[in-house]
Amino acid sequence: MLTKHKTEPLTRKMLYIEDNPANLLLVKQLFARRNNWKLLTAIDGYLGIIIARENLPEVIMMDINLPGISGFEALVRLQADPTLAHIPVIALSSNVYPGHAEKGVQAGFFRYLTKPYKINELMDALEDSLQFSLTNSE
Repeated sequence: MLTKHKTEPLTRKMLYIEDNPANLLLVKQLFARRNNWKLLTAIDGYLGIIIARENLPEVIMMDINLPGISGFEALVRLQADPTLAHIPVIALSSNVYPGHAEKGVQAGFFRYLTKPYKINELMDALEDSLQFSLTNSE
């Protein structure tokens, strides 16, 4: 007798590089509800780059103001690595100055979102980034 097996959705990996414990907790709570996502975290840009190389996430979400190296410098290093350059990176920043978002997108961020988070906007950006990653990784 044949049994039907449900096809499990593939687990997707998202790396969140953030030094603020409250923001980390919020995103961990959001991802706790999503069974098909594995959340990886790093508290600075250097560690984020190492974790990205070891795990090859589909999406990276990164604070701009990190200890050690800024999110902009971390992006430059990610883009310079051929194994990581294709991964979309979402910038997160408290800076809401005019032109900051445009500067971020011009630097190569897939999206540039401001804090405090708008949950729907954040989740939409993650879904768009995942679709981009899946389309461009083949």
